[in-house]
Amino acid sequence: MSDYKTDDEKVEDLKNWWKENGTSVMAGIALAIGGLFGWQYWQDYQANTATEASALYAKVDKASATSMDQAKINIQTLQNDYASTPYAAIASLKAAQQYAEKGEYEPAATALRWVIDNSKEDDYKHLASIRLARVLLAMKKVDEALTLTKQTYPAAYQALLDELQGDIYVAQNKPTEARAAYDKAMVGAAGNASEVIKLKRDNLGTGT
Repeated sequence: MSDYKTDDEKVEDLKNWWKENGTSVMAGIALAIGGLFGWQYWQDYQANTATEASALYAKVDKASATSMDQAKINIQTLQNDYASTPYAAIASLKAAQQYAEKGEYEPAATALRWVIDNSKEDDYKHLASIRLARVLLAMKKVDEALTLTKQTYPAAYQALLDELQGDIYVAQNKPTEARAAYDKAMVGAAGNASEVIKLKRDNLGTGT
């Protein structure tokens, strides 16, 4: 018997193979095509979502300068419909800052807690936690504020945390702990921030 098949035999073998495997091959092709279009759809959806969220944030940025009531409506929309985008967190941080500057600490704390609970970005969560601690200090909730500063943060935030802990210890009438915290903060701080911390430290005296 010859080791070589005729063309007719090869065609027949191909037909038989296709009968056995054709369905799975077509299914694989369909899945690949579906996956390609599904991925493209997801990318388009993500891009559209980011564009819409960016436009809303621009409205927040513009409205917050004149009317927080209008800004709040857009912030609420960002939080409800675009929570997965960074714009929702940024808008909430901005709102919290403006509330705090007006002495409206409750809504400031609410906005910051939203970032902590919902943001997908750790940096925004860390920043919101530190700012919340400062807001809580202003609300005289010093123990809760101190607890927030004791969480784990990246090294880049350490000087801010040390200074904030110093402020909290001052509020708790613990000058020794406050001096130690300010001393640590001055090591990591730079420029004007270091000068401000030094003034706070000097106001406490030597402690001897």
